[in-house]
Amino acid sequence: MTTTFRADVVAGMTTMMTAFIAAHPTVVRRHFRILPESFTTDIPCSYLDLRPETISHDSGLRERLMSPSIVVIFDAGDNFEVIDAMDTTVDLLVDWFTSYPHIVTGTIWDAMTVADEPVPNNLGMVAVRFTFGNISRLEGRT
Repeated sequence: MTTTFRADVVAGMTTMMTAFIAAHPTVVRRHFRILPESFTTDIPCSYLDLRPETISHDSGLRERLMSPSIVVIFDAGDNFEVIDAMDTTVDLLVDWFTSYPHIVTGTIWDAMTVADEPVPNNLGMVAVRFTFGNISRLEGRT
């Protein structure tokens, strides 16, 4: 049995972020499929980060359960207006992601965590990680 689940999730999450950027071009400027080498331009930007997966089997089905993260980088510094804009962006993204319950055809997710975190080696920047706790797909098993 050939599967494209991981590739489909990457493509679906990229499509979801590309559509968000098209609708809100000044809110998030660019989406990267992987962590970029530097954050010198296009801030705020986002990237697709780790995508751990668990797989379970029974006699007729295989369930693939992935928990990928989209990370959004902000150049916060000490400016409270930027932090307020970051909070507004998080709210916009939560609403946007909620409108995509099926990021990929044949999948569903129902849990997300949002966490602020530092950006290593980038003083003055802050990241917000959106982790989709359970994008799942059931596949037939022979």
